Amino acid sequence: MENAIDDVLNEVARADVSQLPKSEWHARFAYVSDGDSYFDLVGRKEYTRSVFNALYRHEPKLQSIHAERRIDPALWFDENRRARGGYTLQGITFAAGDENLVSRNGEVYGNRWKDARPASMAGDASIWLKHVERMVPHEGEREHVLNVMAYKRQHPNVKINHAVLHGGCPGSGKDTMWSPFLWSIGGPRNVNVEVVRHDELLGQWGYALESEVLVVNELRQHNRMDKRGFENTLKPLIAAPPEFLQVNRKNQHPYYAVNRLLMLAFSNERAAISLPHDDRRWFVLWSDAPRMDEANAAALWRWYHDGGFEIVAGWLDARDVSQFNPGATPMCTDAKLALCDLALSNAETYVQNMAENRTGEFARGIVCAPLNLLAMRIIKSNADAPKINRDSIILALKAAGWVDRGMCHSRKFSTKRHIFCAPEYSEKSASELRNMVEQPVTLTVVK
Repeated sequence: MENAIDDVLNEVARADVSQLPKSEWHARFAYVSDGDSYFDLVGRKEYTRSVFNALYRHEPKLQSIHAERRIDPALWFDENRRARGGYTLQGITFAAGDENLVSRNGEVYGNRWKDARPASMAGDASIWLKHVERMVPHEGEREHVLNVMAYKRQHPNVKINHAVLHGGCPGSGKDTMWSPFLWSIGGPRNVNVEVVRHDELLGQWGYALESEVLVVNELRQHNRMDKRGFENTLKPLIAAPPEFLQVNRKNQHPYYAVNRLLMLAFSNERAAISLPHDDRRWFVLWSDAPRMDEANAAALWRWYHDGGFEIVAGWLDARDVSQFNPGATPMCTDAKLALCDLALSNAETYVQNMAENRTGEFARGIVCAPLNLLAMRIIKSNADAPKINRDSIILALKAAGWVDRGMCHSRKFSTKRHIFCAPEYSEKSASELRNMVEQPVTLTVVK
């Protein structure tokens, strides 16, 4: 116990920059003009002017070069910065995988990211791989998951341009499966790994964006939420562009982090988030595995703490990911198709079925705006129809694979109409589609 306390105290002493003599200040710190602050080039931390003064308040004989008077440490640093070769930075950033100084558009920024990847070692990772297979029995899906883990471990400076959603029953072992990967990124303290609830993603502060992996626990979209609004809010975090994300901080100047984070979400809900059928930014898994046996779970975690974490990290280091494309659209899984279907409202599902089966107003494989009038005709023709509006028709047509061809006209019909067509008509010209619109509809009433 005493040795452990001594180790902690020694670590604190090593990290205590207040012990640094003033002769080394300009080699250790750089002035940040955007925030009137000081950036630690070694520890990669930013100190406000008041904090810098507090750290070195004990320093004697800090005399101004302009007059015989004692001055604050920060002012002494400023007055002597040029003579002692100190750096001046434009601002601060968080750029995973880059050095402590980052050049952007001819200006230099201090990089708050610091690699926390622990050392790995060779060994037999089969006990972990067996658990991965239990959670992800589909080989293609499992290979993708392992590639995501290994690529993020090996390439912190590259954005994986999609999120991962892993759902399953409570206690099945989802966290247990992903824990060695998270350890391989941030070690036992989860440095550069931020764990949040889904509602925290909508907050005004951006501290969670200072991460390589953003873990969202218990992802569940509330019924009162705008279904598409929540998904759209997450898009900038999941995929780049945008190349930069604004990090808002209390009582400090905001800055822009380079968008390289990977979003990993967990849920016990099949319909954790509403996604359109044409989504390209989510890789969705669902584990049918039952609750994990307590004895097996305990044995696996003992192995983790007895060197298993390091062995898995070594396995991820050795995995060949040269053929993995981090910017590609991930494979569409059965779990994702089910999630997209569950995300549809009753009205959207009703219209989707009509569009797919070519019944009613959709019998000829083509419809046109105004969609509000189309909704009224559907409701009038079908006594069992739910409340349908323009937005529900647009989402339902997307789900059914219909194509938005925009404004179309022809030589015969010069007035433009906004046209949607079935997939088999997607190669027809705008003129052909415009002529088809004027053909009479043979209605098939849905009972």
